Amino acid sequence: MWFGRRQKVQGFGAVVLAMSFALAGCGTSAKQSAEGALPPADSMPTELKTVTNKPSSTLPPKKCKSTADRPSGWCDSAVAGSHVAYGNTDRSKRAVFDAVAYHNDTAAKKAFRKWKTFVEGHASKYRVLNGDTFGSDSVAFVGTTGASRDDQGAVVLAGSFVGTVDYLGSGKQDAVDATLSKMAKTFAERMQKQG
Repeated sequence: MWFGRRQKVQGFGAVVLAMSFALAGCGTSAKQSAEGALPPADSMPTELKTVTNKPSSTLPPKKCKSTADRPSGWCDSAVAGSHVAYGNTDRSKRAVFDAVAYHNDTAAKKAFRKWKTFVEGHASKYRVLNGDTFGSDSVAFVGTTGASRDDQGAVVLAGSFVGTVDYLGSGKQDAVDATLSKMAKTFAERMQKQG
């Protein structure tokens, strides 16, 4: 193992190998728990029972890339992430879920704060909606411009997870859609059980 200015440290090979195997096992467990946190089709409202993207899991950083609609650094200490999407038959509505697992509750809280700051700091793109709190903490919002206008979303903190649920095609601007509220509550409960 090399540290600093290419100085070789002796005797750490076995420790590093053992830690690699231990972390590989933790990653698999975290990956399974992230996928287990996703809401199943039978928990979806009647109009959103069609699976449009099957449940999938992946380990960061591939899962948590920063994009224009995601805060940077929100998944720096994530250990696993999972994704699923549901829709209706005419494709006018969709629900997209992402569950991201972190090493511990503290790391998840830090990631959630990045999300909350991101949503609240983009007043020209999102409007925060008042309503129930899901999980330990949450922020619900509606898109105000372009293609995301009238789409609602929620970011939920639950234990060592941060979950996002996007309800596309909601059409409500001034209050949290009852469908989003139900989905976010179910999602928070599932993440809490997994974490």
